[in-house]
Amino acid sequence: MSHPSMDDQTRFWTSWVEHSVGNELNPGNERRGKYVLDAVRSVATPNMRLLDIGCGSGWLAVRLAEFGTVTAIDLPSQTISRLQTTHPQIRWISGNFLEFEPHERFDVAVSVETIAHVPDQAVFARKIAESLVPGGTVVLTSQNPPIWNRTRALRPPGPGQIRNWPSRTRLRELFSPYFDLQPLRTCAPSGDRGPIRLLHNHYAEAAASRLLGRERWISIRERLGLGCSLVLVGTLTRPVE
Repeated sequence: MSHPSMDDQTRFWTSWVEHSVGNELNPGNERRGKYVLDAVRSVATPNMRLLDIGCGSGWLAVRLAEFGTVTAIDLPSQTISRLQTTHPQIRWISGNFLEFEPHERFDVAVSVETIAHVPDQAVFARKIAESLVPGGTVVLTSQNPPIWNRTRALRPPGPGQIRNWPSRTRLRELFSPYFDLQPLRTCAPSGDRGPIRLLHNHYAEAAASRLLGRERWISIRERLGLGCSLVLVGTLTRPVE
């Protein structure tokens, strides 16, 4: 399969990130962030070293800083350059993670909605394993294909954008050679095409939230697999030499 050149990918994501600044704390990202931060909190130790892969506008890296020292990497952009000035407590790296050669290993690696946009997902998973200390933790989210394919907001990939959503099965295949994986979950309920729209429209949201409480109604749909993101959490048990 041919992929856009790295220059085209960089141009696309530079524009994407620039246009997302100020809008990144939407309900979907807030929900993804909750799951990521809860997972990190469950393994937190003093002075952890954390890696944020595909950090975008930096919204999550800034939150991760409460747990220790953070290194955040994404393709070169004006946003990364600004973050190096506005948040100097974080190490911001402009570059391609598939070519990243860290000088240290990390306790936790986080990646939100990034794996679907890289040219080689197997290398991506292996690089995460290479980046972690034995017993380190990966926390990753990726688009949930059955839900995104039932979302009216979905548009064709832009010029320079790779879009290859891994399924649940594919995510397990990619990460199980290195990690002891928790059961995959979903987060951020969505979908407004076909029967699924009956659960996500304004009237259903209002009625169910009054009856069950908003948080419980969201959690029920996530457990049913109706979240627009898959959440993978694993412990490194077979380090890469």
